[in-house]
This record gives sequence, structure tokens and C-alpha cells, in this order.
Amino acid sequence: MRLKRSGYIKNLLAPCFVFSAVAGTVTGALVFLFKILSSAVIGASTAVYGYFRENIALIPVLLVGAALIGFFSWLILRWASECRGGGIPTAVAALRGLIPFKWLKSAFIMPLSALLTFFCGVPLGNEGPCVQMGTAIGKGTVQILGRKKIAWKRYIMTGGACAGFASATGAPITGILFAIEEAHRRFSPLLFMVASISVVASQVTMELLCALSGTDSRMFPELIIAEELPLKFLWAALTVGLAAGICAIFFTKAYVKISKLVSEKLSALPLILKIIAVFLMTAVLGTISSDFIGSGHSLMESLIEGHGVWYFIIICFFVRAALLMFANNTGVTGGLFVPTLAFGAMIGALCGKAMLALGIIEARFYPLLVVIGMVSFLAASSRTPIAALVFAVEALCGLSNILPVGIGVTIAFLVIETAGVECFNDTVIETKVDKQNAGKTAQIFDMRLTVSADTFVVGKEIRDILWPSTCVVLSVDKNQDAPSQSGIGAGDVLHVHYRSYYPDHTYGELEALVGAQDGKITANVHMAGENHQVPEL
Repeated sequence: MRLKRSGYIKNLLAPCFVFSAVAGTVTGALVFLFKILSSAVIGASTAVYGYFRENIALIPVLLVGAALIGFFSWLILRWASECRGGGIPTAVAALRGLIPFKWLKSAFIMPLSALLTFFCGVPLGNEGPCVQMGTAIGKGTVQILGRKKIAWKRYIMTGGACAGFASATGAPITGILFAIEEAHRRFSPLLFMVASISVVASQVTMELLCALSGTDSRMFPELIIAEELPLKFLWAALTVGLAAGICAIFFTKAYVKISKLVSEKLSALPLILKIIAVFLMTAVLGTISSDFIGSGHSLMESLIEGHGVWYFIIICFFVRAALLMFANNTGVTGGLFVPTLAFGAMIGALCGKAMLALGIIEARFYPLLVVIGMVSFLAASSRTPIAALVFAVEALCGLSNILPVGIGVTIAFLVIETAGVECFNDTVIETKVDKQNAGKTAQIFDMRLTVSADTFVVGKEIRDILWPSTCVVLSVDKNQDAPSQSGIGAGDVLHVHYRSYYPDHTYGELEALVGAQDGKITANVHMAGENHQVPEL
């Protein structure tokens, strides 16, 4: 019993704690530095656009500068394809094992590409790059500290991603939920431990550095929603949730249309021209209004304070949506989380202004309606209602308005679920995976693997293991000579079925989990069509 306990500590608890703590600490420090630089770059961008709005004759200089920034961004993205597009969809695709992932470029080159995006004002946020940086640090931690424990890779990558999200938003519990509701859409004690340790380590690091530098780690440090919405006005929360759900449906469908436009109609255009076009369009729109560009953080603060007329908010919604979708589909580096919140804020603001104009709600409840719009649209578009609700509690309005926020989130989620529209992030991931695997042919593998002693899967349930993408364990032939134990045991034979574009890499992942095999047993290996579906249990 003592040997079994020592093996449990050595093979599970110790690497879980050490890898997760290191990944979280490094991620917290890196995200802190990135946020400081981002804030400085965004401030400089605001000053530059303000100058050119006052000196219209110099607009050609601004356009030349935007084109040059677009050119440098293209150079980076051409060399480091991992840095293209939204950071969260890229991280989630890597965590699910859908795409290969080079950690050094994502950790240290992507921040530079993101800073170029922020300086020009492309409407993308900094939380996506933070999540991708955390994912990269997680992978690097295992590769540097645990070369013989490579099976931990995707777990610690998940912990790093959660740490990156928590550090970027100042919402640690939401960061933990990111692993369960967004990244893997499952719960397991091991995932929870990894995410929790990483997030705690990153938050301690972030808070310490913020205290030393005199900065604030919160996303909305000055936001105070003191008014509680009375029961008689709960219909207002329902209305905002309904509007957010409907808008999320059209938003996702519009993204699919623009994605097809970019990939099909504009496929002949070189990537450099598409990226420069995004930066030029951003520069033109930025000279018209600062609300058309940027991540949307200042726009949300303005809307919560009640600024903006209804028709301008509508124009801003469509302009930002078109620019964001085009930018994301061309691969410009940046996150989608804050821009998504900004779209929700505009929906909540429009609903609130309509109710005020009709005289059916009091002005003191208007900021809360904007907040409900933010989290309701987030819940509907990303299919993460629990994380959206917790984020509202942590970062926005606290526990005092949990009921109206919950109503808005629930209604928005039910609306888009009823419509059967694919999750926005899943749509982005699918587009990214299709581009990554363009021209490649998948193979179907059906094989039996024998579990070696003291390997990663021993003692764990099948549902708790992060198997390679599309891998299904069809059956387990238990080792009759081994003592009875829960979960998978040494000597068990696993019958697995999977589809892979990278057979050697996938087989290596399996061996990292169950141990080296005597030979590659590749019974029933054949080529797969694009629409082949792996059987579900």
C-alpha cells in the first residue's frame, strides 16, 4: 500500500503540481509584461489617430504607415503561421489535438504580431494572445522539465491556457471553467487540478507584479453596478437576452459567409494584400471614429456610462463586425473575447435606450442592461453559459444581480440552441483546421494497444484521459492475470479507432499514454474522405 501511494504521488501529484505551478507562474509574468506593453501601444495608437483627425491633410501619411505595419505583420505571419487569427480558437484547437502547435513562436513571436495589430487599431483584443501564450508556456514547460512525461503535455497546455485567460481578464474562476466548458467540454478531477493550480500560480504572480508596479489586474477596475434590478423589471433582462441570442445567430451566420468569401472568392489574392487591406481599412475607419477600431474596451466603458446615440451604435455594430470578421479570416493576430463583449454591450445599450425612450424602465438600471447584453451575447456566441455567468459575477456586477444576469444568459443560450447554429468559436476552429489540413489526406487506423506498467493511463478511467483527436476506445480487454483495480490496468489491451492527418505524431501520442508497443499494429488502415465520421460509443 505504501509503494502504491508513493507511486501515486511520484507519477501523478508531483508532476501535476510542479508542471502546473511553473506554467502558471511563467504565464502570469509573461501576460503581465504583455498587458503593460499593450496598454502603452494602445495609448500611442489613440494619440496617433487623434493627431491625424485634427490634421486631415496628412491622412496619406497615416495610410502609408498602416500599409507598412500590415507588411511587417505579414512577414511575421508568413514565418510563424501559429500566430494567425484568434488566440482562443488556436489554443482550443491545439488543446483538442486538432492542429500541430509550435510553442516557442506562440510564446515570444505572437506578442510582437499582436502589438502591431493593437497599434493600428484592428478591432481584436489582447486576451486571445494571452491564452495562446499560456498554452505555449504549458507545452514548453513539459518539453523542458519533463521529457519523459510527454503525456502531460496537453494537460499542462490546458493549465497554461486557463492561467493566460485568468491573468488577462482578472477572473480566476472563469479561467478554471475555461478548461471544462470551452477547451475540452468535459470534467475530470485531473483537468480541474491542473487548471486550478495553474490559475492560482498565475494570479499570485500577477497580483504581486501589479502591486509592485502600481497597476490593476482587473478588466474593469472602475465598474460599479450598485443598483439591484427589482423583480418587476426582470422582463427587461429577458428581453436583452432574447435580443443577444438572435443577434448571435446572425453574427455566426455572417462569419461563415465572410469566411467563404475570403477562402473562395478572394483566394487568388496573395495573403500580403489581404492583410494590408485590413490595416488600410482600419486606418480609414479610425480617422472617422475611434469607436470603429480597437478592442472595444473603451467603447464598453462609454456605453455603460450612457454615451452614444442609438443610430451610431447600430452603425458601429455593423462596421466593427465586418472589419473583425474580415481581419480574423485573413489571419491577423488578435483575440475575439473582448470584441465579443463589446458587441453584447452594444446590444444591451440599444435595448436599454429603447426602454428608456418608451419610459418603461428607470435610467438607473441602464448600466446593468448593458452588462447583461455583454454576457448574454458571450454565452450565446461561444456556448459557454456557465463561464459567462461566473465572469459577470467576477468581473462585472458581482452577486447582487445574479438573477437578472442568469435570466439573460439562459434565454440567449436557449435561443441559439433552438436555432441549431454552430458555436462561433467552433466555426472559427473549423476554418482554421481546414486551412491547416488543406491538401493533406487523412488515414483511418484501427488497432489494439497493450498498456505497459507505470504508464500515464494506468489507474485512470477512459473518460478522464485526453486521447488524440478523434480517437475512440472501442473496447478494453482486461488483463486477467493482474489484480483487480479501478480504471485501466497494466496489461489491458485497448481497441482504438481514430482518423489522423499526421499518423506518426498521433501514434507517438498514443505511445506516450500507454507505453511503447512491440510494433505498429495498423490493422484496417485506409485512406479517409473528408466527411468520414469516427463511430461514437
